[in-house]
Amino acid sequence: MMDPFRRSETMSDKEEFRPGQVILAGAGCGGIRLLTTEVVKLIGEADVIVYDDLIGKDILNLPTEARWMYAGKRRGKHSLVQEEINDLLIDLAGQNQRVLRLKGGDPFVFGRGMEEMRALRQAGIACRVVPGITSAIAVPARFDIPLTDRQYASSFTVITARRKEGGRPFGDDTEAIARTPGTLVILMGLTRLPEIVSDLIRAGKDPATPAAVISSPDIVHSHIVTGELCDIMGKAAAMESPAIIVIGDVVRNARLPQDPAHTPTPAPFVVWTTGTRDLRERMQEDLPAGVELIPAMEADGSRLAHLDPADLEADWIVITSRRGAGEFLADLQAQKLDLRRVPKLAAVGKGTAQVLEEAGLYPDLVPLQATTESLSQALLDLAEPGSRILLLRAKEADDAMETRLKKRFDVRRKDLYEIRYSACDMSGQPVPDLVVFASASSARAWTGKLPAPALCISEITASVLQSLHPEAEIRVAKDISAPGLAAAIITGMEEPDLHSGSSSPRCDA
Repeated sequence: MMDPFRRSETMSDKEEFRPGQVILAGAGCGGIRLLTTEVVKLIGEADVIVYDDLIGKDILNLPTEARWMYAGKRRGKHSLVQEEINDLLIDLAGQNQRVLRLKGGDPFVFGRGMEEMRALRQAGIACRVVPGITSAIAVPARFDIPLTDRQYASSFTVITARRKEGGRPFGDDTEAIARTPGTLVILMGLTRLPEIVSDLIRAGKDPATPAAVISSPDIVHSHIVTGELCDIMGKAAAMESPAIIVIGDVVRNARLPQDPAHTPTPAPFVVWTTGTRDLRERMQEDLPAGVELIPAMEADGSRLAHLDPADLEADWIVITSRRGAGEFLADLQAQKLDLRRVPKLAAVGKGTAQVLEEAGLYPDLVPLQATTESLSQALLDLAEPGSRILLLRAKEADDAMETRLKKRFDVRRKDLYEIRYSACDMSGQPVPDLVVFASASSARAWTGKLPAPALCISEITASVLQSLHPEAEIRVAKDISAPGLAAAIITGMEEPDLHSGSSSPRCDA
């Protein structure tokens, strides 16, 4: 059976992205969620990316070594005129760069893609196009408006209200457009809606024709108003550009957000995690359905050492993680060590203690705060001077605890395991609202910039992260545990400045 995720061979697959070449690519109209895998691949291969105004911020955060160059054009806010963009593409390709021209929506749907292709080919520059998802289809579909429907329309027309030569919205074509059957989709027309309505009605369009205006700074947070051609102007008075206008009987299918039965699903609260799968699963148990946990860095452990009978001769065995507790219990069972010989146990926190208690071993010491500092102080207060203490640690753990305890006790450290962190491929993943760090070692392992505020499990983890990323916005969970992290995530969901949902704007330039 064919693998449905296996990429079929296309012309784009056969043709390499060569130095001196320009690729005109569509970024779609929904950020990463509506970005094709082909464009994700090209972003990673490009030397320079010339991008438009309405490109999702999450797309700009995709991993690449390319230089990003802004060339946006929005009404009244042009960075470069079209001729300057053409010259820029030609110049960059002439420097033997692999140039990705990234345009909102589809580059050939009112994106001036053909103008750029003509200029490049006239200059002898190799170029090709990679299509994108146009807002003309995708944005109406968000509200269940099909552009064709056997009951209402067998065709549709996509048109722009901004003609190069200026004048009336549709120029000399107004009467033909008014008589055209099927669905009419108008892009970039909100500021000219009064002219559009009056011209179409004057040209013979039925004033009672259903109409909708969808304001779509991004497809996830788009808003819709519906009515008839004769009254849609008043209903859309508060709408903001960019917007899409749909005129035709298909608008009768529209799903309106004010209908409680059809409220659009809110954007998920996206959290990137850096810990183990076990931690992620325990966090998820306390989180509502609207939270999406995505591993950005996986933590895998490998065993380095095992207990032996002589280790049980200590006065205290100190365990500083859930993983360490699990390895300790595994050795007791595998080696059939006599539980009656187990000395006093100290666990760093409730989570670690729980692992031991489930096996019938109840720690003699669990500090109120789940930190090695608190555990060290509790041992200094409780244990007899000169006590033999065995610390069961991870290899990457620092030596602050043993250094402190050695001043009063006979301390021996045994590294049972080692944690290795590996970065996940985040291509195509939504931009996060939070990035969770559950240990100081995960903070040390993080490379690159942080794409969102960080949530740390403890002050120690926060301190390490802050030292490595002084520009980062850092929050600390009130309780050092998976439930504590979950509670902090829920708090973050209630902060509108933090939960921005998808920051991916629409659409066709």
